[in-house]
Amino acid sequence: VVNFNNSSGVNSHNWAIVENGTKDAVSVDGTAAGPANDWLPVGDSRVIANTAVLGPGESGSVTFTAPAAGTYQFVCTFPGHNFTMFGDFIVN
Repeated sequence: VVNFNNSSGVNSHNWAIVENGTKDAVSVDGTAAGPANDWLPVGDSRVIANTAVLGPGESGSVTFTAPAAGTYQFVCTFPGHNFTMFGDFIVN
């Protein structure tokens, strides 16, 4: 279980784990998918797990089985956020 707290007072955010090296492509495709799909491409195999888009001050969680050992990425796919809101998600 990953708990995500959107501590922003003004911005909406989500949290997604994606295949390594795909955060920008997933974000572009998520922009095309739109807000009704939480800014994520529907049924995309590059997306391992994600929260819904959370408004300022909201919290959410996602339960998932960790993927195979390796390095993945986490990212906010709200339009434009993928350039600064990302990092490595390492499974040992």
